[in-house]
Amino acid sequence: MSTTSRHRMKSLAVIDKCQVEIVDLKGSYSRSAGSKWAAILDGTELCRVEEFAARHFRRSGFEAVFLESAPFQVLFGVYFWSVIQDRCDRRVRMVGILDRHAYDQRRRPSEVIWIRLPSDFGSPDYSRRRAKAITKHLSAIAETTAELLELFDDWLAPSVGLRQYLWGHRQESIETARKLIELIPPVTLKTVLGYLVLNYWEHRSGWPDLLVYRANQWFLAEVKSWSDKLNENQNRWIENNHRYLHLPFKLVQVHRMQSMSALPT
Repeated sequence: MSTTSRHRMKSLAVIDKCQVEIVDLKGSYSRSAGSKWAAILDGTELCRVEEFAARHFRRSGFEAVFLESAPFQVLFGVYFWSVIQDRCDRRVRMVGILDRHAYDQRRRPSEVIWIRLPSDFGSPDYSRRRAKAITKHLSAIAETTAELLELFDDWLAPSVGLRQYLWGHRQESIETARKLIELIPPVTLKTVLGYLVLNYWEHRSGWPDLLVYRANQWFLAEVKSWSDKLNENQNRWIENNHRYLHLPFKLVQVHRMQSMSALPT
């Protein structure tokens, strides 16, 4: 059996075991010359599969924004900077990172930013070593959405160094993080933060493509084309979500309606 076949069978097993709701869509695919991604024709316009799914939900009365891991990196950086960068932690030392904003602009030379960071940050050993401080911090975080939003705004500036390290620095990610706070019940948000700190480097990846919401309803959605499959990180996130997080989640599969010839460059 090929590696691709094994991955596909594992994905199907995870979807079935975790009782994932599947949204089936159909689209006309085309591959532009020189492009590595398959495009779908939406009306007279070509778009990526994630945008195609987002447009479907918007036409159904939802708002849909692109998600993945960055907004959760923002949330973690904002709400956990004081614990991660605690001066009393004996393993905290100064480390230099390149300015992420300069990197994004590419035209600016990247300057080194110095931040405090534990030597074992992001590992299971860190969460075990700092278990008491983590538990105390999570129990002290605000209990209402309004308080969480106020705390988010207050801690956005002092968390900037850690957020740059985590790649949680972009404005669009910050705005999506605020929307998540508005939508997710506070107790669930704390569960997400606890999940991330437990094993950050493993749990930071695999988050779904879209945040879909309207009044009194929201869910996360992973979008796959007809030929795509869930990767290891996505399979792990689905399993962990089923076991621990219990976030509303759907898998969107965009099936091939017909094949179109490649477009000229």
